[in-house]
Amino acid sequence: MAALLHDAGKLAIPNSILNKNGALDSREINIIKSHTYYTRLILSRVKGLEDITNWAANHHEKLDGSGYPLGLDKEGLSLEERIMAVCDIYEALTADRPYRKGLQKDKAISIIQSMVDKGEICSTALKYLKEVI
Repeated sequence: MAALLHDAGKLAIPNSILNKNGALDSREINIIKSHTYYTRLILSRVKGLEDITNWAANHHEKLDGSGYPLGLDKEGLSLEERIMAVCDIYEALTADRPYRKGLQKDKAISIIQSMVDKGEICSTALKYLKEVI
């Protein structure tokens, strides 16, 4: 359920930014990053979704604290949030975007592995992803 709803906050982001064919400027980057705030806002208002709100809203957090929206680190991230982050990165890398074709599975896994090696992403979550793809 969290995977299906993690980008619900993108409903608040203008299509001109979501579908831009090129690099985002700093203002647009800040706007796109706000989708996690809106995801939390939306899901926190739905009775019965309390358990998955953080899983969905924190999918851009990183173990080293460099993610967003809250700058959480490994101490503050559940395994579910870590799994969401790895899956979101994999999908972002392998999906076709207006500005580029999606990467092949092996290339995407290699990029995510480099993030694990840097301490940004959870190795266990990557292991689980590899088991299902």
